[in-house]
Amino acid sequence: MEYQQAFTPIQSVKPMLNIGSLLDISTGTFVEGKHGEHILNGGLASITGIVGIGNNFKSSIMHYMSFTALSRFKGSFGNTYDTEVNVHESHLTEMMAHNQELNGEDIFQNGRWVVTDKTVYSGNKWYEVFKDFCDAKIKAGAKSKLETPFLERDLKTPMKTLIPTFTEIDSFTEFETDDVAEMQSKNELGESGANTLHMRQGLAKMRLLMDAPKFNASANNYLLMTAHIGKESAMQSAGGGREVPITKLKYLKNSDKIKGVTDKFTFITNNCWHCFNSTPLMQSEGNGPLYPRNSDDNLKYDTDLNTVHLRNLRSKSGTSGMTLILIVSQSEGVLPSLTEFHYIKEMERYGLDGNVQNYSLVLYPDTKLSRTTVRSKIDSDILLRRALNITSEMCQMANTWRSLDKDLMCTPKQLYDDLKAMGYDWNVLLNTRGWYTMDNDSPKHDLPFLSTMDLLLLRQSKYSIYWMNENKQIKKEYLK
Repeated sequence: MEYQQAFTPIQSVKPMLNIGSLLDISTGTFVEGKHGEHILNGGLASITGIVGIGNNFKSSIMHYMSFTALSRFKGSFGNTYDTEVNVHESHLTEMMAHNQELNGEDIFQNGRWVVTDKTVYSGNKWYEVFKDFCDAKIKAGAKSKLETPFLERDLKTPMKTLIPTFTEIDSFTEFETDDVAEMQSKNELGESGANTLHMRQGLAKMRLLMDAPKFNASANNYLLMTAHIGKESAMQSAGGGREVPITKLKYLKNSDKIKGVTDKFTFITNNCWHCFNSTPLMQSEGNGPLYPRNSDDNLKYDTDLNTVHLRNLRSKSGTSGMTLILIVSQSEGVLPSLTEFHYIKEMERYGLDGNVQNYSLVLYPDTKLSRTTVRSKIDSDILLRRALNITSEMCQMANTWRSLDKDLMCTPKQLYDDLKAMGYDWNVLLNTRGWYTMDNDSPKHDLPFLSTMDLLLLRQSKYSIYWMNENKQIKKEYLK
């Protein structure tokens, strides 16, 4: 029976972009594509907030998210609005040099990414340019939509969307409009003429946030905003004459407050991440980083390499309150594969074989690793990076997805042995990508698509790889 509804439905999938570094599984779910493949719809959502006190790598993590997503969609582009006037393109260029998919591309030189700040645009002037951009992109939409790997409601037609674009506001706390700047300039400190300054700025920010869901979703633009954490002074009665701080977010510590953003900030963000407990990741006695770049990387008390805790304060697609640990270099930014390695090592050495000093990945056994070599080998070995990605996703699924079919899950050892016994070559299986892009199944891509869920289903003969023939060899059209 079919019902005749008066309302036009939304698209059945709201695409989230895969960005790795433990962020996809924790926010996503697998969705079946036209070949029976399973695409992980998780990672970067339409509107993302990243909050924390100073020196907890909010901006570095935001840049990692947007630049990683950008690198995986050819033709995409983006911009940063720097309200604190402290972004250096040279630092961002150094971070992007370690992005494998960008392959050395200078996205500032070719105009693919633009950094601007409040010396060029006040907040309201920047917002007008931003809205015009979104409107123009929406109007051109019918002629410029591309095929995603997701399906329409008929489960046959590929869903199409605009090329993703990206916008960063760093930080939203310091976002300032012309009227507020004028009040600042006309009134000295303490004068009553500036009493309504914060109220007026709050109204402008609220309007921007009220517009954000429609503008960004309609234009397929991904908005990322950082904000500062401070202390909350508002109190509520606890009975018996006692007062306690008002708690506005369940997983934000009592008395902590996201400064200068209005309550809408936590309502409209699809994921709101809290960066905290940044700590240098050094050997005992401070004898250089725990994971050195090479044998010469032994500067005493070197604080370049850090762990940062990342808690999802509010998630509309995953579990709120969940905490991840990212490894961040002050010079290189987030290190996704090293983050994945550190995660499985701390999770009782999940998917690792060998002893504490010398070991290998079960899915990639011929490459020997140690604490002092793993970072350099990650940088030089694409198959190692892929094996780490699959292993960490399996570990996350096993430990955080309570609704997952337990019969489907297996250990990395079982996965490796069973697929090898079925005649699959692990070098071929690892020479793939687990992240999706536009025209995802096209042979034009450097690497074919194969998700972690596909591998688990492959082991149970519940999936056939669409780019392989019956002899488990790559089809001619997919050979490079």
